[in-house]
Amino acid sequence: MSERDPAPLRVLAVSSSRQVWGAELATMALAGRLAPRGVFITLGSPPGGDLEEQWRGLGLPYVPLALPDHHGLRAADAHSRPGAGSLARELVASARSVGTIAGAARRFDLVHCHSLWAHLDAALAGRLARRPVVLELNDLIRPGLGRRVLTAAVELSTAAVAISQAVADCVGPRGARRVRIVAPAVDLDRFGPGPAPAGRRALLTSDEGAPLVGIVGRVDPEKGVDVLVRAMGLMQGPAADAHLVVVGSAGLAPDGYFERVRAEAERTLGDRVRFVGRSADVPGTLRALDVLVNASVAEPFGLSVLEAQASGVAVIGTRAGGIPDFVFDDDNGLLVPSGDDQAMAKALDRLITDGELRTRLAARGRVTARARGIETRAEAIAEVYRRARRRLPVSPGGGR
Repeated sequence: MSERDPAPLRVLAVSSSRQVWGAELATMALAGRLAPRGVFITLGSPPGGDLEEQWRGLGLPYVPLALPDHHGLRAADAHSRPGAGSLARELVASARSVGTIAGAARRFDLVHCHSLWAHLDAALAGRLARRPVVLELNDLIRPGLGRRVLTAAVELSTAAVAISQAVADCVGPRGARRVRIVAPAVDLDRFGPGPAPAGRRALLTSDEGAPLVGIVGRVDPEKGVDVLVRAMGLMQGPAADAHLVVVGSAGLAPDGYFERVRAEAERTLGDRVRFVGRSADVPGTLRALDVLVNASVAEPFGLSVLEAQASGVAVIGTRAGGIPDFVFDDDNGLLVPSGDDQAMAKALDRLITDGELRTRLAARGRVTARARGIETRAEAIAEVYRRARRRLPVSPGGGR
């Protein structure tokens, strides 16, 4: 590791969530890899949820943080700004959050915040506690006030890492000098090609002999499950025999959305579709698939795609967000425009009916995944931490 510093580094990882989402999973996966590098992570989050339970279950140190809820900078219609009263409540919540994070930060060498709602609060808390702050940018933010607030947070921080170029582009030019792209990584000890666990495919499909397409992640409007369902319904000929499995929970979807998507899928595909909820064994589930699809409208990165590539499964992704950073059309996967069920149907037809194409894309995808192992990311994050502690640019020359 460059800029090696032998002194142990105690990091407070701040999350405003009680639930376990992608960023939280990534932090849990990194904690054990960073300890041998002299970096020791303590999680600080609101107590009483799945995140605390799973973190403590790993035997990792935890600090409860009574962080107030934020409700965002847009009104209920998701487009206009909220009124003065709502903004005032947000400011009060931020002031409380800054004080809480600053109080905890003084016991650590550095603060790492991977939660969008807490970025500005963590950056201000770092100034108050005189501790360096690293922000991890995991979200795509629409132009407007939200981007300006994010840019301000990055400018107040010591450094920031973004999980993809698309995410980094959400920060304005003045903050960009503090941003380094450190993409998510795959645990190559867990994800790899091989046979699926006995009986797994039977849980995912009513016909184990039929081609099996899977989508893994939250079932919400941004993930495009409805687009994939329509695409599956459009296929004709041999490809129309393919089955679909949806692996994931309702997440933060609006009330009734999950039920509407499931009803449409069952109406369109009949017994060719199953909704199986979240999987306790994602590697085993991926190895049971023939094709993995990420149909997101705008995906910050697309970790399920990389994990499928590591597992030797052919992938289809959308040309939106971070997926094109590592999936290249007709090389290590197929790319289609987001929201285009016709294009998705054509891509599915190609992969389902052409075994040689599936094999070629899967092999190339495996090469991609091997270069993006979690040890590589742990090394990069440890370097960012150590440079931040010394108040150095995020990378030599201050680049990304």
